[in-house]
Amino acid sequence: MTATTFASLLGGIGLFVLGMGMMTDGLKLAAGGALRRILHSWTSSALRGFLTGALITAVVQSSSAVTVATVGFVNAGLLTLAQAIWVVIGTNVGTTMTAWLVALVGVKVQIGSLALPLLGVGMLVRIGSRRQVRLAGLGQAVAGFGAFFLGIGTLQGGFEALTPHLSDLRFDSSGWPALAAFVGLGILLTVLTQSSSAAIAITLTGSAGGIVPLELAAAAVVGTNIGTTSTAALAAIGATAGAKRVAMAHIGFNLLTGAVALGLLPVLVTVSGAVVAAAGMRGDVPTTLAVFHTAFNCLGAALIWPVGPRVVRLLSKWFLTPDEEAGRPRYLDATLAAVPALALRGLILELIRMTDLVFRSARARIRAAADAEDALLSRQGVLRLGQAVREFIGSFGNATLTDDVVAALPDLIRTVQHLEDVATVVTTMSNASSAERVIAGPQWDKLREIVLDSLRIPTGNGEEGARKTLDDHAIRLEAAYQEIKVALLRVTAQGQLSVEAMEEALAQAQRLRRCAASAIKAQRRFLPWMAQVGVSA
Repeated sequence: MTATTFASLLGGIGLFVLGMGMMTDGLKLAAGGALRRILHSWTSSALRGFLTGALITAVVQSSSAVTVATVGFVNAGLLTLAQAIWVVIGTNVGTTMTAWLVALVGVKVQIGSLALPLLGVGMLVRIGSRRQVRLAGLGQAVAGFGAFFLGIGTLQGGFEALTPHLSDLRFDSSGWPALAAFVGLGILLTVLTQSSSAAIAITLTGSAGGIVPLELAAAAVVGTNIGTTSTAALAAIGATAGAKRVAMAHIGFNLLTGAVALGLLPVLVTVSGAVVAAAGMRGDVPTTLAVFHTAFNCLGAALIWPVGPRVVRLLSKWFLTPDEEAGRPRYLDATLAAVPALALRGLILELIRMTDLVFRSARARIRAAADAEDALLSRQGVLRLGQAVREFIGSFGNATLTDDVVAALPDLIRTVQHLEDVATVVTTMSNASSAERVIAGPQWDKLREIVLDSLRIPTGNGEEGARKTLDDHAIRLEAAYQEIKVALLRVTAQGQLSVEAMEEALAQAQRLRRCAASAIKAQRRFLPWMAQVGVSA
């Protein structure tokens, strides 16, 4: 291989990657926040998530960009695991658009007549629209298409010069070792360029001259599908547990799809060739590969569709964080829903556990034994557990409920709401402020002590005694809060405290009062039902 040929191949790859990057970045700029809005709002079902992933990937020409965005949305809690998995599966189908662009346009159109005008017009729009971000992004995307097609032309020239040197190689007689080598080549190209679209374009362009037998080129296309999982894996490093699950789903799906494609390689290649021949393009290798790429990705999606819910459940058990572990119900089982008495017992036991989790976390935060991040993690676990309780209650369906279950459910639901409020309010509590230090002493100590008392279920005096204790907590709580409020207003009027500091301290006192008030309300609702499982106040 001469230096000129090597330069053509290297330059063509560089133009590919540059063009893909410009297209992706430009289209994201032109779309503004549309990508975020679409991913967030168009994924309410498996089908919609799948179609959304395919559509966005086909438009922005980068499955990597959509996958990374999806992982980021899972990180931020904007997408659930089930939504994200179907978006990622859809990106595999959407990325086949690149193969069709190369097959139907890139290797059939006079590149100079298409690429150079696109590149020129796109950059003129980009330069002339700096203040209009979306228009400038559109110009950049158009220029990116030009660079993309220019890369195809440069690569074609390089492969044509390379053909004489490769014509004597017996690729077709090498069997499975050659197939494995070309799968590895596809993986390597994708990992190096961090773009399966660019790797597919390189593979299809190289196959156009007939250098590589069709089955080996198809194996390289399968390799690009496997290689694109590296992007999701990199994006998941240091990410949340949910993002890691999405990355694992992407890797697992692409490996499954690749295995199926390789196992059925002769059949899929033959069928793809027949489809192309039926369309009047017999012997068109790039188009055959485009059909093959689309076929095995759609086949993979069809295979995973029936078991999708099971995959989600399996992945949800991996990479468990402390808050997720806390949020997994221990006493709620779907089989209990058919027996109301057992279901009620399970609910009460779960709420006893939830109450203990909330109260322990809140006491630690108030005593400054836990920081805000610990409180936030605890809140996330509590909210997960609360949602699990709601879903369990909703699973009763049309079952005939006994009178005690009918009477208990409103109280149990309200108990969950009050416990969630306690978990939420403690995350907003600050450490001792300057205002607290100005009126430090018995007022704040008294309020905190009452709040801590309220975060313990009173025991030893029966339900009636427990209610009297809770009533006493409520009275003392309001008196302590009013005492702090009066003290704050007094020192502010005397000029010892700024209005801003006073408002900050008053807000802290209000948070403490709300925490205790919600805890008291939760216990008032829950106390009558604790005896059902042998726990008495």
